[in-house]
Amino acid sequence: MKSGCIFVPNFKLKVMKKEILTGIAGLFTSALVFGLQTGNSPLHLPFIEMDSIAYIEEEHPIDLGFDTATYLPENFDAFDLPKNIMDISYIETESEVVLGFDTHKYLPCAFDPFKFYFDLNSIEYIEEEEELEFDFEIGDYLPTGYVPVSSF
Repeated sequence: MKSGCIFVPNFKLKVMKKEILTGIAGLFTSALVFGLQTGNSPLHLPFIEMDSIAYIEEEHPIDLGFDTATYLPENFDAFDLPKNIMDISYIETESEVVLGFDTHKYLPCAFDPFKFYFDLNSIEYIEEEEELEFDFEIGDYLPTGYVPVSSF
């Protein structure tokens, strides 16, 4: 042993490191708790109201290539809410679909497309397990002692 060197066994060094880390964690926790009690903690941030933050939104003009005012009603305001929801007129157009053949020949007697025949959620779906076959040995690419099913 050279002079000036202190020999500390390895297991004592590990214990000392653990004790030092525990002491540091204890000091940090104590400082944090003391700060929480006195209001000087870094966790105590001042409360900022969201309305006090000024948000500046830049408006970029959009050129559609035509005048939109000709296609909108007079005094149209997109941001104006209607006074009464019943004032909104909704035009529903029913369009008849022409398939070019008689569908009754291809449907069961007394078929009603709106009748509830059975619950689709009550159907039990059975998925067949498929055996995968590879043209190489999979074990060559897995770590030694690999177990595909974990035991949590």
